[in-house]
Amino acid sequence: MPHDLPLIPASDPDSSLVFEQDHGAVIRRSILPGGVRVFTEQIPGMRSATLGAWIGKGSRDEKPHHAGSTHFLEHLLFKGTPTRTALDIAESFDRVGGESNAMTAKEFTCYYARVIDVDLLMATEVILDMVTGAKLTQADFDLERGVILEELAMADDDPGDVAHERFADAILGGHSLGRPIGGTPDIIKGVERRAVLEHYGEHYRSQGLIITAAGGVEHYALCDAVLTALSRGGWDTEGDVAPL
Repeated sequence: MPHDLPLIPASDPDSSLVFEQDHGAVIRRSILPGGVRVFTEQIPGMRSATLGAWIGKGSRDEKPHHAGSTHFLEHLLFKGTPTRTALDIAESFDRVGGESNAMTAKEFTCYYARVIDVDLLMATEVILDMVTGAKLTQADFDLERGVILEELAMADDDPGDVAHERFADAILGGHSLGRPIGGTPDIIKGVERRAVLEHYGEHYRSQGLIITAAGGVEHYALCDAVLTALSRGGWDTEGDVAPL
């Protein structure tokens, strides 16, 4: 999608856009109340669907002494919500032959799922429950610290990863884009839960959220499911605001 699409309030008639493609696929964009953006590509004949919940903040947005907190938060969102345990989240996708995962980059964080088309609304509910209702307990934080330290150690054993990180540091110096996405072992050992909570509270909100789906997708049904899930999670679904 073009990067210069107008970011306008949901009430503006131009907040919904439609692009029809030669091969029959249709791309739609809607800005919903609260500022969340929904992009879909409906592909004729496709019986699977991929869903993404994108937060427009990544490791570049961290303070130096909190480097790695964005990636840390990504891990914690799979640990459960007030209505679902970590096992519930995993089984929601396993029982329908789907999958869920997440990724942290320098400029965004994404939580995604792949399912057959009839399970897309279920996937939307579960992923957005994770995004809006993460418990972020101290016990989970302490447990996940060890997992992340193991990930960093594995990356340190990969020559390609090491070369990439050293190249970024050499080119970008002290800039946040030059720091490792996962942080460093010393920082992760010392990072406090408070830093992760601050990142979550500041950046995880409707205005900064983008929902994408492609495949066997019904755009307006997805929009309704997004608003329902965000409202249940206590996020803004009424404000007539432009996205961030």
